[in-house]
Amino acid sequence: MHEKIDIVYLWVDDNDDNWRTQKDKWLEIVKGERPVYSDAAIAARWRDNGEFRYSLRSVAKYAPWVNHIYIITGFNQVPKWLNTNHPKITIIPHEQIIPADALPTFNATAIEMCIPNISELSERFLLMNDDMFFNRPLTPDFFYDAQNRARVLFSNHSGRSKNIGEWMTHVDEYTQTLILSAQLINKIFDHDVYKYRPSHGIDPYFKSTWTECRNHPMLTGLIDRQIRNKFRTNNEIQRWIFNLYDLTTGRAKFIHSRARKHSRHKITDFIYNTIFTRAIKKSPVYCTDAQSARSSLLHAPTFCINDSRDTDDTTLQNNAKFLAERFPDKCEFEK
Repeated sequence: MHEKIDIVYLWVDDNDDNWRTQKDKWLEIVKGERPVYSDAAIAARWRDNGEFRYSLRSVAKYAPWVNHIYIITGFNQVPKWLNTNHPKITIIPHEQIIPADALPTFNATAIEMCIPNISELSERFLLMNDDMFFNRPLTPDFFYDAQNRARVLFSNHSGRSKNIGEWMTHVDEYTQTLILSAQLINKIFDHDVYKYRPSHGIDPYFKSTWTECRNHPMLTGLIDRQIRNKFRTNNEIQRWIFNLYDLTTGRAKFIHSRARKHSRHKITDFIYNTIFTRAIKKSPVYCTDAQSARSSLLHAPTFCINDSRDTDDTTLQNNAKFLAERFPDKCEFEK
């Protein structure tokens, strides 16, 4: 396969005074007007822990075949260390792709819905958070197969109820948005896709799918409203809907993801990891503490070190130390 593959990142500098002022102002305005996601405005949602530099180092080291990297930012923000003159780097201001009446925005799911508005974006692209990393040399066929289908990694939902409304009341807000995404695909195609859950890794997409799905009569109004939500809510859809759309239209191959277990139960972990060795080798690792997951992180093809409301200073320091050790060399994307 020789088709170009781009990468899209969303990035924000939460230390910017202008950004903080606007965020606080709009959070106060929307309180009580919409069911604001409980984690929509916690510090971890936007906290810049310096991971982005290491994420780009991982791209440079392990995915040099990437055609171009688009970095979506708002409030005239650009990482100070970024080499914006590099021919593979383009900064995309919010104003360039998001409707004016939807700005300012502090909602990643709203911003993501506007990604197809990047005019030069290639048909095939990977969407990455700034806390996601390539962990070994990977080729394009890790993300797209010989039939040009997106290779989508998934896990299974647990505790599903046949009554979708009842199920929604027993899960967290993020899962509610996944269920809503699956519900819409079910209505459009009469195809039950409720069991699938994203693996939270580096995900492959098609630009044409986003546009087609975005313009579907059952979705366009919902997405238009979502783009104008200043903060996340629990009645939004996730970009997961585009993967599900590709599955139902034959553009994606879904592959069960099995992360290496690293709990206190060493014997059962060993048995599990032995049985599913082949699947584990191809599965990303998702964690909040690099120290406790170190053995898994060393073996994963890609990984994500997620920040959460429970992440303390010690964990942040451990994560920073791990990344500095894992990706010590300055790359071409830095000044």
